[in-house]
Amino acid sequence: MLARKAGYIGYEGSRSVAVPAGRERQKFNQLVFKTLFAVFLIAFFLIVYVALSAARTDYGYSLMQEKRQVQQLQRDNEILRVEIAKLESPERIYKTATEELGMVVPTKVLYKRHAGSTQS
Repeated sequence: MLARKAGYIGYEGSRSVAVPAGRERQKFNQLVFKTLFAVFLIAFFLIVYVALSAARTDYGYSLMQEKRQVQQLQRDNEILRVEIAKLESPERIYKTATEELGMVVPTKVLYKRHAGSTQS
């Protein structure tokens, strides 16, 4: 075992904190309370800030996804408009009617006058 030197203060003695008594203790408790309150208030605002930042980021990703979806739908819409224009073309209708359905263009077109018309 090691011998102690004169004037050595033990571990317990050097680590003790003197707690004030009476009025000083009340001021000390108020200071501790104010410090803890400030720390909790800062922590609360940091948590709110992080939550709002996360919500903003999530909203941004959702907005970008919606924009991509709108762009894809606009491209699909343009493709469908071109397809409709192709299907409505008179040449395609004539070709389908004559080749696939066996229709023929009439040689004579007869018009009937209405009974109430006054044309001569």
